[in-house]
Amino acid sequence: MSSSSIGGREGQMLRFMSKKCCCGKKAAIRIVESKKPSKGRLYYVCEKAGLGGCDFRAWCNPVGYTPTYGRDEIDDEKARVEEGVHFDGRLMKLEMKMEALNMMKKTSTVVLLVCFISTMLMFSMK
Repeated sequence: MSSSSIGGREGQMLRFMSKKCCCGKKAAIRIVESKKPSKGRLYYVCEKAGLGGCDFRAWCNPVGYTPTYGRDEIDDEKARVEEGVHFDGRLMKLEMKMEALNMMKKTSTVVLLVCFISTMLMFSMK
């Protein structure tokens, strides 16, 4: 059976079991809004109540919790993505610098080798 959820403890949402009304349709979950002792409590009702639907009503009690992915998590993810883009830019710059340093290393090695060979040839001619 499927379930629905609404806000619960921090970082989690309450889970509720889905129910079907007498019409065989998925029952809607509503909140008691009148000034009764049950004000704020959730209940199931036929989604077509008052529009030719059945008179199904039942209290809706939580069956557990599930993790949430609310606004804070979205903002955190956006910040991580922006940080990742910034990191990628820095990484690309570092890779370019590393490539330049490798090229300088190769050039320096060739220059040193040419200097060494030139020096050896000069000493061997004397």
